[in-house]
Amino acid sequence: MFKYGKYVVTELKTPDFPREFTEAYKKFATRILWMDDSVVPGAFQMNTSWYLKPNTHGAEAHQHDVDEIIGFFGGDYQNPYDLGGEIEMWLEDRRFIIDKTTMIFLPAGMKHCPLIIRRIERPIFHFSTVTDGKYVQRQDVKAAPPRAALDKYVVQTLQMPEQKRIIHHDYIKYATRVLWMDEDVVPGAFHMNTAWFRKAGPTLEDKPHTHENDEIIGFYGNDPTRPHDLGAEVEFWIEGEKQSITKSAMLFIPAGMVHCPMYLKRVDRPIFHFTVVPHGLYIKDEKQK
Repeated sequence: MFKYGKYVVTELKTPDFPREFTEAYKKFATRILWMDDSVVPGAFQMNTSWYLKPNTHGAEAHQHDVDEIIGFFGGDYQNPYDLGGEIEMWLEDRRFIIDKTTMIFLPAGMKHCPLIIRRIERPIFHFSTVTDGKYVQRQDVKAAPPRAALDKYVVQTLQMPEQKRIIHHDYIKYATRVLWMDEDVVPGAFHMNTAWFRKAGPTLEDKPHTHENDEIIGFYGNDPTRPHDLGAEVEFWIEGEKQSITKSAMLFIPAGMVHCPMYLKRVDRPIFHFTVVPHGLYIKDEKQK
């Protein structure tokens, strides 16, 4: 019915994982959505989950040939930096204990994991995204020169660019920005920003625009018992075609595609929002094409 509806993913479609892996995952987490180029041709990869229970047998040490961002977010929008649990995450041969909302940038070739869920007080929202069309692990980990100052890859405080600080007093009327990642925050990183949308009404993304790079945009309900219920209605425009989003969703926006405006038509419960651009900075062109 909608020409551009194919870019809006609201149903879980995963690769053909072995059954034992899928069953083991269900014991501690609920996978929500998966994006890659087999779900939407041309898309880069991203997946999202709720962590529900401790798990001592998480992902083993591995590498990727492309960059990755991993996120662990507390589900309490009123206290967004409280993770509500504890994650043990290894970068190279150093252990990090994570008990705050966190984004981690993993440059291509960096050995990472094990990932152990040590404690869960409230469900934790988890995502990972790589800058390629498929998620591929290389577990025959190749030796690489150790990186100094691994702490710089772990982001737990909000560091916004100047143009976002200027509009912050308007943004906070309807949203709470949580974390921002780009090459100015972590040298070499690609861009991702995260927020909670709290209130219905117009947003600052009211002008159609394009990017020179692909983008994934996410809208997620905050009830882990009903992970696909957005608890809201978002009106989002793609190439002049209106999309009414009432389920947790990821939208793939190819480079050069006109998108927005975006309106929060209804917000019954705060919703988690993110944008990801596999480029060092978030740059938009508001000239309609």
